[in-house]
Amino acid sequence: MPEIDPVLLANRKFYRALCEMDVQAMTEVWLHEDWVRCVHPGWAPIEGWPALQESWQRIFENTEHMHVSVGGVFVSIQGEMAWVSCVERVSTTAEGRMDMAYVQATNLYVLRAGEWRMVLHHASHLPIDAGGEGEETVH
Repeated sequence: MPEIDPVLLANRKFYRALCEMDVQAMTEVWLHEDWVRCVHPGWAPIEGWPALQESWQRIFENTEHMHVSVGGVFVSIQGEMAWVSCVERVSTTAEGRMDMAYVQATNLYVLRAGEWRMVLHHASHLPIDAGGEGEETVH
């Protein structure tokens, strides 16, 4: 298996956990360290696994449905660090309202005990017409 495939698999696991709004699956994706970070669109940066886990829990509790398609995927691997850049097309339903957004995401992974674990997810809103080509449906 080419070395890029395990990174793409880890990235798909992240988006599957996101789409299924599954905190346990999200827990399995992340490295549980005090220095991991996340920037949700429009949020201040969050640092440390306990705070990140709580943020995902809050998002999932306040969202009725989520669908994410990923396009424009770029992967780079440097030793035990991998970087995935992509455009997310995120559709959510919450409080009887449906929203759609394009989001530029950067996901960093480190190789630990033979598995790629997320250490950074940084997501920023894009203009509505900036969606990535060749979208991959995750869920």
